[in-house]
Amino acid sequence: MKNILLLSISLTLLIGCHPKQSYILKSPNTLNTIHISLQKKNLIYSINSDSITIIEASRMGMLLKEFDLSSFTSLHMIEHSVCDTSWETIWGENKMIGDHHVRALFEASNAKHKLHIEIKTFNDGIAFRYIIPEQGMDSLNLMNELTEFNINNNPTYWWIEADYDSYERLYKKSHINEIDSAHTPLTAKFDNSKYIAIHEAALVNYASMTLKNNGTGFECNLVPWPDGVKVKTARTLTSPWRVIIIGDNAGDLIESDMILNLNQPNKLEDTEWIEPMRYMGIWWDMHLQTKTWHEGEKHGATTDYAMQMIDFASLHGFKGLLVEGWNTGWEEWRNWDFTKPYADFDIEKVQQYAIEKNMTLIGHHETGGRVSTEYEPQMQAAFEYYAQLGIKAVKTGYVGKIDNGQYHHGQWMVNHYQRVLETAAKEKIALIAHEPIKDTGLRRTWPNFLAREGVRGQEYNAWGNPSNPAEHTTIIPFTRGLAGPTDFTPGAFRMTLEEYRGENFSSRIPTTLAKQLALYVTIYSPVQMACDLPKHYQEHMDMFKFIKDVPVDWETSKVIHAEIGEYLTIARKDRTSDNWYLGSITNENGRTLNLELNFLNKNQTYKAIIYKDGENADWKSNPYEYNIESMTVDFSKTMELNLAPGGGCAIEFIALQKGEL
Repeated sequence: MKNILLLSISLTLLIGCHPKQSYILKSPNTLNTIHISLQKKNLIYSINSDSITIIEASRMGMLLKEFDLSSFTSLHMIEHSVCDTSWETIWGENKMIGDHHVRALFEASNAKHKLHIEIKTFNDGIAFRYIIPEQGMDSLNLMNELTEFNINNNPTYWWIEADYDSYERLYKKSHINEIDSAHTPLTAKFDNSKYIAIHEAALVNYASMTLKNNGTGFECNLVPWPDGVKVKTARTLTSPWRVIIIGDNAGDLIESDMILNLNQPNKLEDTEWIEPMRYMGIWWDMHLQTKTWHEGEKHGATTDYAMQMIDFASLHGFKGLLVEGWNTGWEEWRNWDFTKPYADFDIEKVQQYAIEKNMTLIGHHETGGRVSTEYEPQMQAAFEYYAQLGIKAVKTGYVGKIDNGQYHHGQWMVNHYQRVLETAAKEKIALIAHEPIKDTGLRRTWPNFLAREGVRGQEYNAWGNPSNPAEHTTIIPFTRGLAGPTDFTPGAFRMTLEEYRGENFSSRIPTTLAKQLALYVTIYSPVQMACDLPKHYQEHMDMFKFIKDVPVDWETSKVIHAEIGEYLTIARKDRTSDNWYLGSITNENGRTLNLELNFLNKNQTYKAIIYKDGENADWKSNPYEYNIESMTVDFSKTMELNLAPGGGCAIEFIALQKGEL
């Protein structure tokens, strides 16, 4: 009886009930609140944090071809509960994740129809989604989702324009008056130092959400089918979660686990075959234009070259080799055959050689956008073929318009990406998707989805004119990175490319060498590529050692310094040892950051190996100057991180045994 009474008191504190069909739901620490109510038949919500208005009165609802769910006469709560649990990740930034939230399910109804709104409040933000229960209709056609995000106080935003086919754009920093449309995650900083990010979680059988400026804030703008319908389902409909992550500082956004907690638990019974890894590739050669994807004199995917790459990669502990351009169809980017190698590439021989070297090939399925006519008819056979060879991971690609008139980010393609994921899982193959649908946390449910591109990555630095600016990598973790693992492909060791791209090629990779190392920690992925050529690594093998040593799977991750577009320092603990690794990066401005080592184990001494910018390093004029130092440290020590313009610092903290120096 006492426990029931305590629970009743707790729920009363967390759920405030008001007259006129109005409710307030509070986070477990009571600091974040969402108010949902009916106002003149409109369903309205608002969000506060620490008594500061984050989202002003904003509309909820849906318009379907079959019936109207935009106005209501009744709102009442039908379920409420408190959750305080934790769960273990298969792989990720943190081994254990806590899930502490308050949940409520509301029903809004009018004379004929009803809509359920499920809300979860966390200490790091608030999320809600729509559920249309069965109401006698065989099919539902959603014409518009009416969700608004009317953000208070005109904060500063970091955003990219909403393109229904691509996320590969440079981020802009501005106020709302300069934004017409934006992809999510959309990140904002308030003058009162609050930070938020708007995104979605558990995007399944639905269209991707973009944000449209509505004059007072943003409204949900779903990517449509060719006929204008946004979402097509049978009988019932469940939307993704609409997520507002809230933090007191920029680092709080990165440390939030809301997106993962809003997804269903792992569905795979056997996960032993899923292997985070470092990999190399026959890939950068093509971007440097020294080799081609298609067969010919400069063909990259040859048996001999692949075996040479395996020799170098295996010697230095890499587990995978990506080979692009191995299968027929690259001459015209059509008539792909996903089980037929070019004549000069013996895939069986190369994969067997990789296995003997404790490696695997990473397969490659580039569709060229020919999804319905060429890829889907071959998809099952293609994954079975890789499975027979023992290939453990596949990179997919979707360059170009989709062949049936669909957008990359519409419901049809969302479902296609899901079909690929589930087909791969049946064959025990992991995925790295390029030109993907955005990550919304499905890696929890399907942990074989290791990483996605969905960002303007390293390849743009090889193409140049322009390259990514120096600030780009100090923005990604606070925007695209909030969605999930990012296949940015770091590890460039040659910053000037005139010898490959011609003397008129004026662009360069906008980092120092030390910053390229730091990216392995600051941009998270369980599959990290060393993108450059072996001969470039051989010029700086002392720096290459960090890439060889840095793990890809972590027990704990902590943000130390963070300001969007300025700088970022992250420390991560290896999941299989007591070692820590740190990456610190800056934009085009050099800076000094004070580093307290209090994240280290209090009862442990460490050897710190520091890979840092040299005194005169500069991404424009002197990217290769660096120093490597070592010292003994513990949790009580402090260090100075001196970051050059466009620079960085990477540190390996090796746990020492007693008496070891």
